[in-house]
Amino acid sequence: MEFRTKVDINSKELRLSHRNKILMLGSCFTDNIGERLTNAGFECVVNPFGALYNPLSIYDTLTDRSPAFYEWTQKACQEDIDTIIEQSDTYILTFGTAWVYVLNQTGHVVANCKKQPDHLFTRRRVTANEIIAKYSHFIKKSVIPSHKTIIFTVSPIRHKKDGLHENQLSKSILLLAADELCKNYSECCHYFPSYEIMMDELRDYRFYSDDMLHPSQIAIEYIWELFKKAYFGKETCDFIEQFESYNRILRHRPTDVNNEKYIQLIAQTYEQINQLKHAIQNQ
Repeated sequence: MEFRTKVDINSKELRLSHRNKILMLGSCFTDNIGERLTNAGFECVVNPFGALYNPLSIYDTLTDRSPAFYEWTQKACQEDIDTIIEQSDTYILTFGTAWVYVLNQTGHVVANCKKQPDHLFTRRRVTANEIIAKYSHFIKKSVIPSHKTIIFTVSPIRHKKDGLHENQLSKSILLLAADELCKNYSECCHYFPSYEIMMDELRDYRFYSDDMLHPSQIAIEYIWELFKKAYFGKETCDFIEQFESYNRILRHRPTDVNNEKYIQLIAQTYEQINQLKHAIQNQ
């Protein structure tokens, strides 16, 4: 007898490997999965500007950083981020909320209010059509011609400050937008149901952290395991297992870090990691 509902994950035969260059943008849930991808040996850049919660700020990051991050003016940093975006072949984008803050002086949606006075901003909720229109333009211009891939997901983290009803409406807008984009551009856009996994498979407060809003470490680990199952083949999973075994060694801290055997073990582990990366690159 089955005592819970399981979410059907339609990965449409999409397979990721260590040869992919991944850029992850979105809410702090992005950081959780991004950390696991990095520890698993993937070439993965996670939120280079910090956490982004709304889809318009994520879009601005992908297309024009100046409106969303108007205080960032160093040319070298701008060029570095542009290079990361251009060289990445896979974007994993996590939408957190449909609510945005518009800077009244410029009319631009900001990624972070920087604790500035409320009267400087207008708060509004974007529509699904607005999200679809912007991302459709980006997909047709920058994703399809370059044969890139987007994985959309909606963060399972609830925004209680918006009110629980408003949070549900917000998530619904994000879900509708992601679904329409994946239908319209099925050749390059995919959806991973992290929100649905949390709401349906893990619908118990024991899977939440102390604030009862964020997923617990157990929940994040469970979602990560489903992500691996959806997008990684056996060979990639074998590589991940090796990377994780090396990371366990590196995370261990003995009582005497200057012990000669420990130093040799760390040096040997880094050498094994480099050999593994070399093996991946030469597949």
